[in-house]
Amino acid sequence: VLITGGVALITGVVAGLYPSWYVTSFPPALVLKGSFGLSPSGRKLRTILVSVQFIVSILLIIGASFVQLQNDYMRSFSLGFDKDQIAIVELSGELYNKHHETYVNRLKEFPDIEDVAFAMEKVASKDGYSTNGAVLKQKEFHFFMIMTSPNFLRVMGIPVEEGRDFSLSDELSEEPVYIFNETAKLAVNMEQGDILQSWIPGRIIGFTGNVKFTSLRNGENNIAFVVSKMPYPMSVSYIRLKAGSDVHAAVNHIRKTLADLDPAYPFDVQFYDTIFNHLYHKEENLRSLITVFSLLAIIISLVGVFNLVVFDTQYRRKEIGLRKVHGATIGEVLKMLNSSYIYIVLICFVLAVPVGYYGINKWLESFAYKTPMFWWVYPLALLIVLTITVGTVTYQSWQAANANPVDSLKSE
Repeated sequence: VLITGGVALITGVVAGLYPSWYVTSFPPALVLKGSFGLSPSGRKLRTILVSVQFIVSILLIIGASFVQLQNDYMRSFSLGFDKDQIAIVELSGELYNKHHETYVNRLKEFPDIEDVAFAMEKVASKDGYSTNGAVLKQKEFHFFMIMTSPNFLRVMGIPVEEGRDFSLSDELSEEPVYIFNETAKLAVNMEQGDILQSWIPGRIIGFTGNVKFTSLRNGENNIAFVVSKMPYPMSVSYIRLKAGSDVHAAVNHIRKTLADLDPAYPFDVQFYDTIFNHLYHKEENLRSLITVFSLLAIIISLVGVFNLVVFDTQYRRKEIGLRKVHGATIGEVLKMLNSSYIYIVLICFVLAVPVGYYGINKWLESFAYKTPMFWWVYPLALLIVLTITVGTVTYQSWQAANANPVDSLKSE
């Protein structure tokens, strides 16, 4: 609070000192004559100040648009699995070890729950998972290792494109059984039936497509789904709901089942929209901040233009009156008053576009997968600022354009 107050105080003092110095630098005769406001220096300063506001507004609108486009792109990106209608619940290790079969049977009593699978990780929730090294065909590589139950791929809607899916018998196998994604397959030229030399030698039984379990900031990853008889607590449960099911009723049934099995453990039922909100919270926060700053910049620009129009119309009353006496219509007067501001906005747009393009391009470089640089965003920003500016100028100038020219000329 003290720092904020100090910054506000210093800003206020500086903002007041410069205009005071600038005003007192003019000869008194010029000010008393009444042409001080029309001096080239005064007009130049006002134009520069409002131009800075226009440039900032255009840049922020461009930035907010591309941040929103990138967020939409990330949320609609095909991750290689069917994330809809999946509820995720993290169990305690004790509940999984002692009651996971009871847990599954109780959940499947509800008609809208199709199946339940388990894994050691909450997939698609972070940028890294348990990493393991291995050797295959004399080539060393690393991969994300996700321990799962045999039905995990079916529950998640991940098709096995080559080889076979896991079976219940794989849980009884003496060696781990692996299914890799396509990225890993291509990285070391894997084939079905290869023996992977890892922490425990295992057999590769199949391959999925390119499954994306990290955020779009990262590129493709080597991913292995592993089924083993080793007693790892796979405490993250994935609950597949039927299409068109009553989600509220299903969640209530899940909560009741959990409360009956372990009432002391704090459970949370999540869906993938919540998980993605957490995964992309930085981008969401950035979007919100830029949107707020864009609105503030537009409001400040609007106030600046409004004051500038008030100033100009007062100093140009005689000119407006003379034009109307010589037959100028209200539309022609409004066009005259708007033209200079449109010209300023267009120049500011030309200056802002290269800066905006460079800044957005650098920001998008932090993503392995990114939205295209749509050209229409730039004219959209121009259209928004032009519309607000022309509306403001027209609204404020309407009274001056409708004034009786006799009154304006007589006052002069």
